[in-house]
Amino acid sequence: MKLLVIFAALVCGVFVAGCATTPKYTQAQLNSIETREVDASMEETFSAATNALFDAGYTIAMSDRQGGILTGTRGKDNSSARMWVSSSIQDTRFAVSIQVRENGPRLTTTRIKTSMNGEQVVDKKAIDQIWTLMQRQVLMKEPLMPATEPVSGTK
Repeated sequence: MKLLVIFAALVCGVFVAGCATTPKYTQAQLNSIETREVDASMEETFSAATNALFDAGYTIAMSDRQGGILTGTRGKDNSSARMWVSSSIQDTRFAVSIQVRENGPRLTTTRIKTSMNGEQVVDKKAIDQIWTLMQRQVLMKEPLMPATEPVSGTK
């Protein structure tokens, strides 16, 4: 019985510590984390966002290329906690929503939002991961074709 009380106190302590470390951002900080201008066309940026979600392990839940909206989801299986701690513990569902807005032929504004179990949260690590993967996609260019030598006797 004493061991069960210690275990319950430990679990509660972990949950309280996790909630206490959630940073609060000002609107300016939030904008700098979530929103960036991308030096690429709408088509290139949307494709980069789609590929970044796949590379980060998300499943595309909704894609509207014309509207510039893309949503990816992934889950975390909490079966072990459900079995050992409480049967009411649900699996965790993460979602990333990306909005791409065209500002010119080669400039788009992109905003990334994150949520967990349907509640909006600012997951800076996940957002930075998507930005990095998108940047790699947008910077990639088609390889140059090797120059072919003209066949002798032709011009």
